[in-house]
Amino acid sequence: METKIVEEIAKAIKTEIKISANYDHIELTEEELAKAIHDAKRAKEARLKTEEYSKRLLQKPVYPKWNFDELKKMVLMNNPDFIIDEHNEEIFDTLCLYFSGDQSFEMQDDFSLNKGLLLFGPIGCGKTSLMRMFQVNTFRPFTVTNCRNIADSYSKNGSDALFEYSQLQQVYPEKNFGISHAGRCFDDLGTEESKRNFGNQVNVMQDIIYKIYDGRKIGDFHITTNLNSKEIDDDYGYRIRSRMREMFNIIKFGKDAPDRRK
Repeated sequence: METKIVEEIAKAIKTEIKISANYDHIELTEEELAKAIHDAKRAKEARLKTEEYSKRLLQKPVYPKWNFDELKKMVLMNNPDFIIDEHNEEIFDTLCLYFSGDQSFEMQDDFSLNKGLLLFGPIGCGKTSLMRMFQVNTFRPFTVTNCRNIADSYSKNGSDALFEYSQLQQVYPEKNFGISHAGRCFDDLGTEESKRNFGNQVNVMQDIIYKIYDGRKIGDFHITTNLNSKEIDDDYGYRIRSRMREMFNIIKFGKDAPDRRK
């Protein structure tokens, strides 16, 4: 019986390593057979691991998509000192709907997930803080940049700065839930000044908004401001305000929203 088992093992080893020559006249000791079996198993294990790794390389990674509840939980967990009250609760939930790509966002105030956000409210009411809290999301990640810094960049770099800030930012998909480009939030629209670069004076944010609109990049850009409609007309012109209505969902804080910097 043992002889038959040994013969079957030897036959299996030959099949596994594809030995073409006939060595039936060679006798192997039990120790040699055991070592041969061990080596064959080790070689097969290595081959199976290589095949499995190759399959994983070809598979497209599956990234999570946070729903409303998951995004809200994540934002609150990462911002434990944030206070939700009657002045910001509705806006906070609206942002959770938007940045989780929830279709019910579009059921209120003719909002659209295809547009960006324009967050309007009194000075210090928390517009910037809220947008910073939602930068990391699985629907439409973005970065926040103050408009004054953008204007200063134009003074140093000229038209290159205008082009840069009207484009999406290339990011690593592996670190951004499979998303290769991030949007931008222009913070405190209206606090920047017209800037010069080699004698050329430009209304920087006006030019950038035109470029975004003409490039049909609507949806990946957001704005915070305390300017009302008339002030936007005065500073940027009616054409810009008209385009902004098409580009952004306008979310307003109440007039009595407190200054949270106090």
